[in-house]
Amino acid sequence: MKTFILLVAATAAIAAPPVASITSSSNFELSGSNVVVAGVPSWPLVAGDTIVAGTSAARIRFMDGSVVTLGPKSKASVEQKADSLNVRLDDGLLSVILAPNSSLQVYSGSNLVPAQPGVTVTASTAPVAAGATNLIGKPPLGPPSLSQH
Repeated sequence: MKTFILLVAATAAIAAPPVASITSSSNFELSGSNVVVAGVPSWPLVAGDTIVAGTSAARIRFMDGSVVTLGPKSKASVEQKADSLNVRLDDGLLSVILAPNSSLQVYSGSNLVPAQPGVTVTASTAPVAAGATNLIGKPPLGPPSLSQH
């Protein structure tokens, strides 16, 4: 019986529709599992996933076209709240460019990040030193691929 319950729970988790895809040039952590990126252009994300970027940035492209880029070693989670999808930065830094008509909300900790479609906004869980540069880089213009790092 215990095996049956685990099988049903695993099937339900697998059946969850993807809300985004993630690409990175270095290995990263997805919901507690190490993801080796060699030969895989992108990985699907579902609501409830937690991402920890590796030694390079990780780019998350949502189904509506919005792009969130996690800085190296940064941690974020994807949350479904009623009819909205949220990204929560738990540690590190991120940048976001919302697609037109996107309902995606971005939080840094418990603070809502004021993002507007087409405008790059950067958020950090740590104070940013004066004169600091953007360590994330620009998000890709097209669909994720291995050539866009």
